[in-house]
Amino acid sequence: MPVPSQDPLLVAPSPTPFRDDDSVDYGAIEKNVQRWLDSSLSGFVLNSENGEESFLSEQERLEIIRTVHRALGGRKFIIGGIDSPSVTDALRFADAVADAGAELIRVRIPRVAANVREYFFELVPRASLPVVLIHQMAPGQFLNAPVAIGAPAELIGEIVAMDNVFGYIMSDNLRFESRLRTLIPKNKKFWVSNGSLLLPGAVAGADGGCMMLANVAPQACHDIINLVSQGELGKAQAIQTRILEMDWQVLSRGAAGLKAALNLLGFDAGAPRSPSMPCDASGLAQIREAMKQAELIG
Repeated sequence: MPVPSQDPLLVAPSPTPFRDDDSVDYGAIEKNVQRWLDSSLSGFVLNSENGEESFLSEQERLEIIRTVHRALGGRKFIIGGIDSPSVTDALRFADAVADAGAELIRVRIPRVAANVREYFFELVPRASLPVVLIHQMAPGQFLNAPVAIGAPAELIGEIVAMDNVFGYIMSDNLRFESRLRTLIPKNKKFWVSNGSLLLPGAVAGADGGCMMLANVAPQACHDIINLVSQGELGKAQAIQTRILEMDWQVLSRGAAGLKAALNLLGFDAGAPRSPSMPCDASGLAQIREAMKQAELIG
């Protein structure tokens, strides 16, 4: 489907359910998508850190996109995740992602800083789908180390300004990203990457979001960004305060936390893929209490 033009756009990096034998549960993916169809989500990021991308084969990644594409029936859009430092390989997989049904591709800034400029200047003009940059240098490690800056703000701004770049997903470094916002053209999307940063990110100029919390509380995420754009900071702050603890309890447990929260909401999210472990009883109780505080469950 055409990507909507009206902001705010809110996309969810969606989880991958697995069966008891550890195979991908495509039927559960379809059922979950059907539930999200009537939500405030604009679309989905498939093959993400939250979707346990590093635990999936390439064949599974593409079949997940095909499955969601069929289930959506053109009602929401798909961003396919790509995390390859090779231009040739990234372009090859972009073609496969496009054939599977995605409308955009999400590409990480390469970890080798010296390669960033040439990587994007070669990849972007040749990519078969518009590119969304994500500034996430160490997926899965955000709680264990300071946030890394992948490239100078001026270079990121130059890349995002290129034709065939749809937009940018910010890092957790608000000081860096607030300045970067002034260097990115207004016609390019600038998305918050974390539920706890929704309010300050929107104040800094974000016009949408891509975050784990959007799977669990899409309406709250959408409302915060929308209220800030309307100047209703007090109302946005009230929602942000209500969801803060839930975002932490879910996010700090990674895919296990996300799946636990979705299971509490009646989704078929299952457990993480082996050898990752699901939440223990204590963690589940903390997530449940935080979701009650967020007014998502009784």
